[in-house]
Amino acid sequence: MPIPILHRYLWESLIRGYLPVLVILLAVFSLFVFVEEVDEVGNGRYTFWAAGEFVLLTLPERFVVLSPFIGLLGSIMALGGLANGRELLAMQAGGISHYQIAWVVLQMGIVFMVMVACFEEYVTPTLDQYATISRSLALSNSQVYQGKQGLWFREKNRYIRIKTLKYGEIPQNIDIFEFNPKGEMIAYLYVEEADVQNPQKWILKNVRKKVIEGPRVSEEALPNIEWASPFNRKEMRLLTLPASSLAPSDLFRYIEILQRKNQNVLRYELAFWDKIFMPLKTGLMIVLALPFAFGPLRSASTGKRIMLGGLAGIGYYLTTEILENIGILLGASAFLTTIIPFSGIVLMTAIFWWMYFS
Repeated sequence: MPIPILHRYLWESLIRGYLPVLVILLAVFSLFVFVEEVDEVGNGRYTFWAAGEFVLLTLPERFVVLSPFIGLLGSIMALGGLANGRELLAMQAGGISHYQIAWVVLQMGIVFMVMVACFEEYVTPTLDQYATISRSLALSNSQVYQGKQGLWFREKNRYIRIKTLKYGEIPQNIDIFEFNPKGEMIAYLYVEEADVQNPQKWILKNVRKKVIEGPRVSEEALPNIEWASPFNRKEMRLLTLPASSLAPSDLFRYIEILQRKNQNVLRYELAFWDKIFMPLKTGLMIVLALPFAFGPLRSASTGKRIMLGGLAGIGYYLTTEILENIGILLGASAFLTTIIPFSGIVLMTAIFWWMYFS
């Protein structure tokens, strides 16, 4: 069998192995999330459809979190099917080494890793942030509303729009509209960014202010002004996004900003390193799947391979959670807290490969 045809056939087999695992895992875990969300229906303005929207919007984030398990079980499914059909044996009998087969699997793994990294950077942050804010505001029955162009809040004759929340907690591109009792606009402020010192005290930066007096409009630019915010402490907590909803590049930049201000960065560092290592964990899990097809388990049934692969995945997850919590309790750095479980996967993969290839 010519090598290009072999590569195409292996890629098709791997895709056929990945797709059912992807669909089943996402469906099962999405159902778990939906059941939890249904319990919240009726609180505030949270409806059944809002719960469904939240589940759909967080689907890409669920894909990223499950990607190591999808890579592991999908590869086992694909390679296990080829092993059971004696196709891997036929390839090796035809002069195709297991290293060549493994390389094709790794190529698929690299593509999958790049996909996970792109989702983390470009897809999940926007959807996850929108879903989180919408859910929080609906459950709280707050006077803050989320629209397509940002967050809106009304206080008496004043309307405030916050277009973006940089790094999940810094309001940017703020519009403030003030009206008189007759409904006529009397003032408009555009604010580039706000420094939230406390819920009621904001420092507005780079302000363009327009005052409307009949036909006359006066305009001035102010470097910064102190502003009495109408938001209370509870509403400000609702407008603060979790670190896990930020893109890796945003987390990196925000960590640098907080370090310069001598502020606590632990939760942002943990989220950053977790996102950095996620594609690598996915790739390692795919490498870990190879001995299930080539090693002593090559003659085992697909069900047995899936069971053992599932146990390996569960073992990895539990070990990761335990070691990360221990690292936090001991005050270890976020990098060490993340790298130690990752090193465990590397060690486990190396042992499996040594058992087969030695």
